[in-house]
This record gives sequence, structure tokens and C-alpha cells, in this order.
Amino acid sequence: MGTLIKFELRKILGNRAGIVACALAFALCMALAVGNLSTAVQRDIETGEVAQGFEAQQVFKQMALSHAGVLDDAHVAADAAALDRANELAAQVDGFADMDSQQIIDALGLEFWQQTRGVLNQQYYMELVGTLDATDPRATSLQDGAWARIQVNLNNDPSEFTDAERDYWNAKAAEVSWPLEYGYAGAWDNALAYASFEALCIVALCIALSGAFAGEYQGGTAAVVLPTRRGKRALPVAKVAAALIFTTLYWWLCAVVAIAINVAVCGPEGLELPAQVVFNFANPYALTVGQAMLLVYGLGYLVALGMAALTLWLSALMRSPMPVAVIPMAYSFLGLMGLFVSWRPLAKLAMLTPISGLNYAFGRMISYAAGSFVADLPTVLAVLYAAMVLVLTPLAIRAFKRHQVA
Repeated sequence: MGTLIKFELRKILGNRAGIVACALAFALCMALAVGNLSTAVQRDIETGEVAQGFEAQQVFKQMALSHAGVLDDAHVAADAAALDRANELAAQVDGFADMDSQQIIDALGLEFWQQTRGVLNQQYYMELVGTLDATDPRATSLQDGAWARIQVNLNNDPSEFTDAERDYWNAKAAEVSWPLEYGYAGAWDNALAYASFEALCIVALCIALSGAFAGEYQGGTAAVVLPTRRGKRALPVAKVAAALIFTTLYWWLCAVVAIAINVAVCGPEGLELPAQVVFNFANPYALTVGQAMLLVYGLGYLVALGMAALTLWLSALMRSPMPVAVIPMAYSFLGLMGLFVSWRPLAKLAMLTPISGLNYAFGRMISYAAGSFVADLPTVLAVLYAAMVLVLTPLAIRAFKRHQVA
């Protein structure tokens, strides 16, 4: 069996169109990872100088570390006051909104820029005060602001969440430990935001696997191997095993290299921080950044396996690899388009596709309810794609065994 699996792996690697697609997807994902880091621009809050590319990542790090620590009420109050002061000073200057940072520095000095635009442009301050302002009057505790912000999201559209879903998310949010610890987690923030692009690699591996069974029909070799005992028993199992091994190796190659690029540039700090640092302060998941990384990329791997199983099943049913490659691709990209549909049930279905699912998992409050039973998006994704692996791979084997040869 081991020899047969190796032979089937070589056949997958011999699919030129599929391997070219995998190579292009890998190159594109790596280019996106590098491009995101190399094109960053940020003005240094200390010197006022503009840093670009990889140097800008160090400026981001210095800015995040300047706010590091436990976000207790005193810390939060001081930072909220800094943003309020920045708005007050900016309002005293006519035409301030139309001036860029360099013009402010040249006309009003570096210190004035540091107290105004240098504060106003930082996402940290906007996220902090945006959370506190979820209550009226403004909350004095980040926990109270985050809770109020969650309630706004849950009650904004009465048709979006059932009462059971609201109870579910409130219970989950109550598990978050307060006060939060803030710090720098740039590499992991980038990697989590980048996870949905890994779905491009999933589409590519489906192309590579499209000929697993259909190629045997198209090439006429099925007529030779299927009448044999080994062809009906060992061969389809070997094909499935080889496809899942290829999926595993290719998925983790794409994921690990992309993560390694971010870690090499930004550093490995921040895995122990709460996930709210990389999502938002009102995120209801009681996870660390490291746990979020494991769950998101582990979920991505399960989605890749499910899509591979779907491809194998289609390949066993169809005589040509072309529609086998097109259907998973359409499933992935049409799901992304479905997010722009205003009808909420259809949008929720679209979120179960690879690109959308990996983009929104753990970052949004998305849930599915059946009466009093509620499950969040990551749970539904895990169950769906695990079921695809468990159901569709045996069906692919069965369909190949039953294929009628001329």
C-alpha cells in the first residue's frame, strides 16, 4: 500500500496544470504577505520622520509598546484624555483637517503634531475611545464599554439574532477576563488577518486533485485497473490517502511560510496576550492570541481537507477533470460574492465557504440557531468540513469501484 500511495503522489505532482496552480497560489500568497509588510508607511511618533516598509513595522511596534500594560480604569482614563486633548487642540487650528502631518510639523512644530495628529491617527486610541463611547455618558471602564458595544451589535437588528443567540453570545462574552493586558502582537495580527487569503491555496490544491479519479477515466486506464482485485480495493484507498497527504503538506507549507515571514519581520511577541488585542476590545472570545492562531489555522486545515474530499468525490463521479476543478473554485468565490447580498440567511450560508469562513471566524459574532440550540461560525465550519471528509471520501472510493468500464 505504501508503494501505491507514493505512486499516486507522483501522479498528483505530475498534474502540470494543478502543480502550476499550486505554485502560483503559493507565490501569490507569499507576495501578499511580503507586500503587506514592505509597503507599510508610518510616521514615527518620537521623531516625526516617515518610516517605510519593514522599518515601519518597528515604528508600529514602538507605538504599541508605548501603550503596553494592564488596561485598568486609570490607564484607560489617561489614554482617553489624551485623545480628547488631541481633538481639543486640533479644533483650535483653522484648516487642521486639511493639513497633512508634515504641514502640521512645519507650521506648528513636532510637539504639537505629537499631541494632535500623532494621537488621532493611532488605531489604538480610536478603538479604545470607540469602545468607551458605546455608553452615554462615556464608560469609565473598558469592560463596561465592551459589554455595551456587544449589546449594540446584538440588538441593532432584531431579526439578526434570536433570543437564544443573544444569550449564547452574552454567556461567551462573560468568560473574558478583565482588565485586559495590552501589548504588541504585530506578526500574529497580520497572520490572522491574512488567513482568508490561504483559501487561494485551497482552490489551487483542488485543481491539483481534480484528476485523481477523473484522469483515470479520461486516460482510459480505469478500464485496465478496475477489473483487477487490487484496482477495486487498494487503488481508490491509495488515491484518497495520497490526496490527503498532499493536502496536508501543501496547506501547512503555505501557512507556515506566510507566518514565518511575518514573524521574521515583526518578531514573535504577543502570543500570550488576549485575542482582543488583535481583533477588537468587544470581541467575545476568551482566547489568547496564540490560541486564536492555532484555532484559525487548524480550522483552515480542516477546511482544506473538506474541500479535498469534495474534489475527490466529484472526480470519482465525472469523466473529465475540468468540471471537477471548476466546481470547488466556483463554490469558494461565489461564497465571497454572497456576502454582498443583503438577505441575512443567504449571507450566513456564504460565510460557510472557505474564503468567507476563514475571514470571519472568531473575529465576528456570527451564529446559527435551531430553536434553543446555538453554534458559532467556527463550530459550524468545523462540523461541516469534518463531515465532508468523513462522508465524501468513502463515497469517492465507492463511486470509483462502481464505475462502469467499456
